[in-house]
Amino acid sequence: MAEATRIAVVFALLASAGDASAAEREAIVGRDAYACASWAAWREYGQASLAPKGARASKACPIRIRVGRKVTVVEEDAGEGASEIRYGNKTWFVDSQRLD
Repeated sequence: MAEATRIAVVFALLASAGDASAAEREAIVGRDAYACASWAAWREYGQASLAPKGARASKACPIRIRVGRKVTVVEEDAGEGASEIRYGNKTWFVDSQRLD
């Protein structure tokens, strides 16, 4: 019986891994977007953009993805308006509203 349970767990893990990649989609950046290395950095960048001085690039948000670039959306809603994307073989967090 234990062997059957282990086999069921392995199949469940394999099935869920397939679902994760199936949820990914291609998107095009509709407006320039700063890409941040973590969700926390993305949130801090967003808060700073509301200040009179505005937000600036930093080690946490080092690149700007230009309009028209193709990205892979890994997670549509990574929390509070962020999307987790893959761009340039790295994972980034960007504002969901900047993706088409």
